[in-house]
Amino acid sequence: MINAAKIFTGASDRALSALFAPAAVRPLLSDLYAWAEEIESIPFKAREPAIQAMRFVWHREAVADLFAAPRKIRRHAAYEGLARLIETDDGLTSEVFQGIIDAVEDGTLPEQIPDESTLLAVMDRHWGIIAAAAMRLCGGEAEAGQIRAAARAAGLAHWCRSFSYRAGTKMALVPLNVLDACGFNIHRLASGLEPGSASSAFEPVLSLLETELAALSGQGKCPLEAFPALAPARLSRTTLKIARRANDLYRADFHRPQIARQFDLLKASISGRL
Repeated sequence: MINAAKIFTGASDRALSALFAPAAVRPLLSDLYAWAEEIESIPFKAREPAIQAMRFVWHREAVADLFAAPRKIRRHAAYEGLARLIETDDGLTSEVFQGIIDAVEDGTLPEQIPDESTLLAVMDRHWGIIAAAAMRLCGGEAEAGQIRAAARAAGLAHWCRSFSYRAGTKMALVPLNVLDACGFNIHRLASGLEPGSASSAFEPVLSLLETELAALSGQGKCPLEAFPALAPARLSRTTLKIARRANDLYRADFHRPQIARQFDLLKASISGRL
């Protein structure tokens, strides 16, 4: 099993992608992503479900405070940044941020992911909403299908990279209908003793990622203004390759040096191909 801290080592794919935005937009994207990654880190910082639930509640209340009258900004870097962000875009409402928190929490609970379509819906409610917000900040435009495929690919890749931790802590990982069809369960997944069976059970999730990447390729080039918002999807391709080649997903090393990811993004920015 890998340490959860390794999942968040170094600059995130989003943060590296934001460097391609105009100078005036970069701080806004940084504030958005810093808040999103604070929410996403909750289940990886607190293993106990009760503690996780308390932290999700705290963040819901912190968001509500930001949109209250009078406004209350909690002494937390993520919320100080979010306060700056919402001053620039009145389309970023309390409902937007509360919905992201709900989606992240649902993504920790196996019972909330009964099938593949629900997993994709969670990706849309989480990664899709963040990508749409980033697009607003960048002032770019892209086809709805391109935004959806890019967001799903980035989200599913992150899901793959956290395979070992999700399995070991009995978080949502494989849709329940897939586990049932395989005659597998979350307890056997958590044991780490059946890597072959676990990889087979996880195959439908990898197929979802592959499908979204194929859909993204079919959309053609990414508009220049949209690139900083959608570029994390480019890095999802390497995640899929690593997962496909792994003999044991519990021990697969998905970590890539920052310089390698930066070079990959640079090539994509020139070609326009995600």
